[in-house]
Amino acid sequence: MPDTSRKRRRFAALVAACGLALTVGIAVHADDPGHPSDRGTPVPHTIGPIPVTPASHPFGATSVDLATYGYEEQEFFYSGTANVYDYGAAGKVVVRASGPYVNRLMVLRPISARRFSGSVLVELDNMTNRWDLEKMWYSDHDQLMRDGDAYVGVTSSPMTVASLKAFDPTRYASLSWANPVPPAQRCASPDLNSTPDGSTEGGLAWDILSQAGAALKNGGRDNPLRGLDVERLYATGYSQSAGYLTRYINAISSRATLADGRPVYDGYLLGADVLSIPLNSCSAAIPQADPRNVIQPGHQPVIDVQTQTDFYNLGGFEEERADSDAPGDGYRLYQVPGSSHSSEYTTGLVPFPADLARAGFTYSYYNCTDAGYSNDFPLWYIFNGAIVNLDAWVRHGIAPPHAGRIQVTGAGTPNWATVLDAHGNAVGGLRTPWVDVPTQTYFPTSTPGFSCSLFGHRVPFDKATLLALYPNHGAYAIPFIAETQQVVRDRWITPEDGEAIINVAANSSVPA
Repeated sequence: MPDTSRKRRRFAALVAACGLALTVGIAVHADDPGHPSDRGTPVPHTIGPIPVTPASHPFGATSVDLATYGYEEQEFFYSGTANVYDYGAAGKVVVRASGPYVNRLMVLRPISARRFSGSVLVELDNMTNRWDLEKMWYSDHDQLMRDGDAYVGVTSSPMTVASLKAFDPTRYASLSWANPVPPAQRCASPDLNSTPDGSTEGGLAWDILSQAGAALKNGGRDNPLRGLDVERLYATGYSQSAGYLTRYINAISSRATLADGRPVYDGYLLGADVLSIPLNSCSAAIPQADPRNVIQPGHQPVIDVQTQTDFYNLGGFEEERADSDAPGDGYRLYQVPGSSHSSEYTTGLVPFPADLARAGFTYSYYNCTDAGYSNDFPLWYIFNGAIVNLDAWVRHGIAPPHAGRIQVTGAGTPNWATVLDAHGNAVGGLRTPWVDVPTQTYFPTSTPGFSCSLFGHRVPFDKATLLALYPNHGAYAIPFIAETQQVVRDRWITPEDGEAIINVAANSSVPA
């Protein structure tokens, strides 16, 4: 049996915090080993782990020191048949075509089954750069490995498959997202990350994601996590991938079930959802204001974390919906003042430059001109807390905390604006000590260009301002530590992260 002592200790703390009676969660049992189910989502065929040799290794292999945590990384290929979907005349989802695919998974797991918590975070890799970007792994690997969770990254687009083939044509020769729609029925200008000639189809992503989850909950030889007792799967994605998950939740998730009717995915964690994603490469564009771009009832619990960049750039208040604890509509929206869509923390964990060069890319930190300081707001702490809260919500029915919304003036008009405090930081939203006991102003966007608009920047307070706010170190550290302790009690931040934050504040040089 897996060693879930950390999960149990954390749950006991949540019980104490919430005043709830202790109950025992019911584990999800595996499906029939090694056989596609005749009902529900098919279990794909899995090959792997793919060998690593001096001449061949996975693209995007993590730079995180896994051995310290007792973890290992493995690459798998899996294959099956996926549908291409579209919205029919009545607005219902219909199948347009079906065809075979071969895709890849990157698995990071405890080596010992006793270390495994039973929870798996499954990320639909971000595809914006045309290579697999495991944003949520970069952000939350410490939390996942602290708790003994497994992580699985799912290649998400024909364009990223093309980059894998450029990186290693032999290793990735079998991967395929071939378009099953007959050539005569294809459109002239496909999108959804499909190749321009229409030979591939990004709309296969929905079943590819569902079938990855079905494989992970299968108890047989086609489970990339074989040997581990998988209890819960949580799908996650960041930015464009979160847009995919919004479409998946609203249009596809009801189809993603196991043979016994249980859902493939038990919950969802969305990060920086900013885009309206169509169902296939030739389907009609869905306007940004369309209700189908907002999470609708009929799903497993969802936590949606929105950065201030997404709120500022896209008028995020326009896509707000109310939090809910209703059955089939568990939902939380967290808007985080000070945070930016991209940050310096995760950019340092992208694939090795040599691997990117082999795939045909050059990647570096963004060269943004505003103030010269990239945004260092520690958003990963919020995501760590969200992962823990989502797991407690799904397993034990402990609802996550609620947050206010970032405040605006002129909502719904062209002249809307974010309400700012005396230091230029956003008012409202999920409050943290970085904006309530500030040492700098956080800006949600920068110049020049699109990349910098996502990166944001910060402007540290000058010495005179710091001394006026904090005449001595205690005037800064005492309120900062007190608020940190409060956000830990409120379950926004984990106790482990709270301890690290307090240590940094106590040893800082503010106001020097």
